[in-house]
Amino acid sequence: MHVNGHRAISDITWDLEPGQHWAFTGPNGSGKSTLLRVIRGDQWIDPDGGERRYRFDGGEQTALRATDFIGFVSPEQHEKYVRLELPIVGRNVIESGFDDSLYVHRALDGDDARAVDAIVAQLDLGAIAAKRVRALSFGQLRRLLIARALVRRPRLLVLDEFTNGLDVRARGEIRALLDDIAPQVQLILASHRDDDFVGAITHHAQMRDGRLVATGTGPPPRRPHARIAAAARAAEPAGEPLVAIAHADVFRAATHVLHDLTWSIRRGEHTALVGANGAGKSTFASVVAGTLSPAWGGEIRRSGRGGPFDVWRIKETIAHVSEEWQIAFDVNHTVEEVILGGFVASVGLFHEPDAAQRERTATLIDELGLAPLRARRFGELSFGERRKVLIARALVKPPALLILDEVWNGLDAAYRERLEAHLHALAGAGTTLLLIAHHADDLPALVVRRQRLAAGTLHDD
Repeated sequence: MHVNGHRAISDITWDLEPGQHWAFTGPNGSGKSTLLRVIRGDQWIDPDGGERRYRFDGGEQTALRATDFIGFVSPEQHEKYVRLELPIVGRNVIESGFDDSLYVHRALDGDDARAVDAIVAQLDLGAIAAKRVRALSFGQLRRLLIARALVRRPRLLVLDEFTNGLDVRARGEIRALLDDIAPQVQLILASHRDDDFVGAITHHAQMRDGRLVATGTGPPPRRPHARIAAAARAAEPAGEPLVAIAHADVFRAATHVLHDLTWSIRRGEHTALVGANGAGKSTFASVVAGTLSPAWGGEIRRSGRGGPFDVWRIKETIAHVSEEWQIAFDVNHTVEEVILGGFVASVGLFHEPDAAQRERTATLIDELGLAPLRARRFGELSFGERRKVLIARALVKPPALLILDEVWNGLDAAYRERLEAHLHALAGAGTTLLLIAHHADDLPALVVRRQRLAAGTLHDD
C-alpha cells in the first residue's frame, strides 16, 4: 500500500480474533500508524493490494460501515483539532465521537447526552470539558480525544501513541480504564513506550520497513534503555543569567496562566520542568523562548540586557522544539532543506547554504540516523519522523539555550538514546538545557535543577 507515492506497508496478513488485545511496536516510519488506519478503515489500500474484512456482531461490514464499531485516537487526529482552531469547548470534542466528525452537527438525544456525562465523570474531565479547545494544553486535549473514542461504546478501540502528553496521573487513570473495559472492548495499541501496554494485552506484533516481522503472545518483550551517566563533577552554573524573568504574569487569551513568575537560568544550569497537564509548562517555555510576552509590569532580561527584543535575534541563541511548533510547521520541503533552515530559524529553506552549513547538516543527519529520510518530503513523514527532523533542525547550529518541550513523545527507543548522547555532547560544548517532560526516564542525568509548575506557580521540586 502506498501513501503519497511512498510504499508504507507491504504484504501484511493479520487477523483479530474475539477476545484478543494487540500491541504493535516498531521504529518510527515502520508502518504502525498506517496499518492502524487501515484496520480502522480510514486508509484505502491499493486496488491490487489485497483486501480487508470486518465481522462485528456476526455480520460482515464494509470499511465505511465498520468505523461505527471502532474508536480511534492518533497523533494526526490531535494535530487536526489544533490546526483548525475550532470555536468549540471540550465537551463538543467528546460529542463529535457519535458521528465521527470534527464537531457535532446536531442536538444530542437524551441517551447520547447521558453517555457524554458518564464519560466526563469517569475520566474526571469536568473542568476541561467546559473550556475552549484553543485554551487547552496538549495533554488536556489528548484526554478529551480518548473520551471521544470511548463515548460511543466501541467494540474495538485503536490507540496510536495514546499517552503522548499525559501526566503521570492521567496515564495511570487511562491504563486502569483500558484494563477495566477490556472484557467488553477489544484493544489495539501502538506505542514506543513499554509501560503503555496494559495487562490485558494478549498478543504483540513488531513492524519494520512496512512489514510484520514478528508476532507472539502476551505483551511485547521489554526493551532495555541504555542511560548515560552524568559527569563525575559537573561544572557549576556560571556567569550572568541567559534569561532572567521578574514578577511576570502571563495570559493566554483571557486565561491567567502564570502568576508572579520570577526565574532565571545561567550557563550550565540544566533544568527539568515538570507539572500536571494544564499547569502552564508550555506557556512558560514560550516566554523563555521569546515567542510569548508577559503582561505589563513583568520584566525579562536576556544576557543582562532588557527589552524590547528582536525575536529573530533571540532565535540566534535560543532553540525551542515543542508540540505546538511541530503542529505549526506546515511545509513540504525535503528533510535536508528543513534542517538547513535551522541556521537562520526559517520555516523551510529561504537562503543559499554555504559549504560549511551543508557539511554540518550532513554530519548531523548521519549522527541522528536520519539518512534514509534525507530526500523525503517533510509533510509525508510519520509523526515521530517529523519530530526527529525538527529536533535536528534545532541542533544544526548549537544554541546557547535549548528548550525541549515534551519532544520525546512518539520517538522510538533507538532515537531517544541517540538524542540523549547528543544532549550530553551539547552540554559539554556549552549549551544549557531547559527540558520539559512527563516521563522521568526522558530526562538525562546531567540535569542539575528540577522545578515544578502547579496552578501557574513555580516551585523547586
